[in-house]
Amino acid sequence: MERFLPLALLGGLAALTAWRAGFQRRRYGTRTMFLFRGGGVRQTLRDAGAMTLVAALAWVALGSVLGKLELAERPIQRWAGFALGVLGVACTLHAQLQLGASWRIGIEEGARPGLVARGWYRWSRNPIFVFVLAVLAGVALLVPGWLTGSALVLAAAGIHGQVRREERWLEGAYGDAYRAYASRVGRYLPVL
Repeated sequence: MERFLPLALLGGLAALTAWRAGFQRRRYGTRTMFLFRGGGVRQTLRDAGAMTLVAALAWVALGSVLGKLELAERPIQRWAGFALGVLGVACTLHAQLQLGASWRIGIEEGARPGLVARGWYRWSRNPIFVFVLAVLAGVALLVPGWLTGSALVLAAAGIHGQVRREERWLEGAYGDAYRAYASRVGRYLPVL
């Protein structure tokens, strides 16, 4: 039964994102996926990298179920990884809902849905990314190895690149209001 834990975490994160996209469409009438839409070669490579990462994580989940990838030897490590992942999924949902009409995957040029500075966004400018990394760290604890470790490191690097691009867009879209927000709220964590 424990072999299904990585699938539960990653499937939960995928299902949450799909549900949130549908909710966005019904509630606000807006699209949410803006991958492979301009931004130059670097952004296209980042988007392709994200899709490759999703495929690698699907392999981790499937490999665990089929017994091709071994779970952590120690039960405490397996359950700590699962608990971290569940917490990450739950907090991701909460942070996505707090964004309201502003939630997107990628950048929608020309959109001005509003700058959100409430809830988790009072302490972190990017809580969704922080919580997604918590899910991936949970999976890496649960299924330790080069694939999950590499996925975590590459996801962190890709996320940082995307965050920097989004910051430039937010500064252009919201000007002084965003600069004031960024000066008082950490990029990832309150102290960073």
